[in-house]
Amino acid sequence: MALQWLILTYVVAAEAALALLLTLPSPKPLKNRLVSLISLILQPALFIVPFAGFQLLDIYWKNEHRLICTSEICTAAERDRYEKSVSVR
Repeated sequence: MALQWLILTYVVAAEAALALLLTLPSPKPLKNRLVSLISLILQPALFIVPFAGFQLLDIYWKNEHRLICTSEICTAAERDRYEKSVSVR
């Protein structure tokens, strides 16, 4: 799960850098070439939106299926089930 968040963090940082680069004032020919280059780079990277959606669904799923004790003290089986559900992903 940490690797997924690391990848998502790098992608968001790259998008922020590209947005900053595109909004800086520059000559028109340079801006046109820059926009075309960035669009060529981003076209293969269209998997980011489904990946971010998967991350949000994963967080929702883990929140809905977190450790729920039926009594005041959790049993060993309940703790094992919780740890397996968290560590498998």
